[in-house]
Amino acid sequence: MRKIALLLLPGLIYAQDFISLLKLADHNLLLQAKSQEIIAKDALYRSAKSKNYPTLDAKLTAVYLKDTPTMNFNLPFPGMPPKIEVGKKANYTGEVGISYPLFTGFAISGMIEKAQLDKEKAQLEQKDLKRKLYLQIASLYSALYSLNHAISANKEAVNATEASLKKARGFYKAGLLAPSELANIKAQKFAIQAALQKFISQKKSALQILSYLTGKPIDKIDKLPSLTLPKSAQLTDQALHERADILTLQKLLQMDETDIKLAKSNRYPTLALIGALKLQGDSLKLNGDGFTNPNKSYVGAAVEWKFFDGFETKHKLDAAKAKKLGRILYLRDYQNRVKTTLQSEIDTLFALQLQYKAKQAQLEAQESYYKLTRGRFANHLASADELSRAIAARAGAKAEFEQIKAEIFKQKCTILLETSLEEFQKAVKG
Repeated sequence: MRKIALLLLPGLIYAQDFISLLKLADHNLLLQAKSQEIIAKDALYRSAKSKNYPTLDAKLTAVYLKDTPTMNFNLPFPGMPPKIEVGKKANYTGEVGISYPLFTGFAISGMIEKAQLDKEKAQLEQKDLKRKLYLQIASLYSALYSLNHAISANKEAVNATEASLKKARGFYKAGLLAPSELANIKAQKFAIQAALQKFISQKKSALQILSYLTGKPIDKIDKLPSLTLPKSAQLTDQALHERADILTLQKLLQMDETDIKLAKSNRYPTLALIGALKLQGDSLKLNGDGFTNPNKSYVGAAVEWKFFDGFETKHKLDAAKAKKLGRILYLRDYQNRVKTTLQSEIDTLFALQLQYKAKQAQLEAQESYYKLTRGRFANHLASADELSRAIAARAGAKAEFEQIKAEIFKQKCTILLETSLEEFQKAVKG
């Protein structure tokens, strides 16, 4: 039983690098739901295209009259019957008809175009959903990387504090250390342990969210991948031409244009060809009723043109034009917002890179100070308070250094995803 459990364990717990997590996220339930929506929109598009084809209908009707159809005569001749039968009580009609719309005022072409645009919009929405999902994963991955190193730094600090506490107890027993200094080291140890527990709790929460997004139980993550950004000058232009959310808005603008075409279509006449193979009779044989010919087949054309509809078309057209104008203004504002946000993210990355150098120098300084203080404490040249602060400062510097690395990684992911999904995927694959 134990062997079976060991064999199953690798399949139950996942330790993944960043690229593997993105691949797992491609099977996210929300993305799958969007795929089904795209299938539905494609079916509706094909349904709209069917309006361009002729329709073929078969119909059989049976009518039973209460009285036999007769014709009344009022003639002066004697012996002439006042009524003559002109039909039967039972009437059956069988018809196979065909109808083909030659021109519908561009209504059918407009509906087909709108259905196609709606399908393409759903595809772009799925793409943008994936972009946002990747952004969440990048944020969680960088947070977990930072938390891992914060936990590691604090564990190291706890061990260093325990070693210092052991030595401090020896000094205290020998009368070389005041009780307050010993208590200070103990308090510092508890403070570090409390911070450690908080980081462990935050890591557990982040792993749970990551597991939810990927659909797999994620136990731990790997190192930060290296990302290279293209020149910042081309990022904004690229975002305006490639981002799925902007393309979605442009698609909606095209749909607004088709709404205008559809509204205008009511102003045009419609033309359709019609024809039918039609037989009638007083039985299901449809061979006539003895009064009229059984074959009622026909071919023809139907033209319809609305001259006045109570200004309905005008109001629909006004509404469609206003909707399009509103969409244009919204799109312009959205594009300006994207440009502003992207430039702000680039500026933030530049600031983080400067902070990286500062944190690196700070870590080197704290490492040197800790070693110096530890040696001085061993030789009774530094107080317990100084040593405690040196241990805490080194742990904090280590955690902050790794945190700034994680923030730079997250910021690069944000800039790439604010540019386009394709640019991000290209950078991740290297």
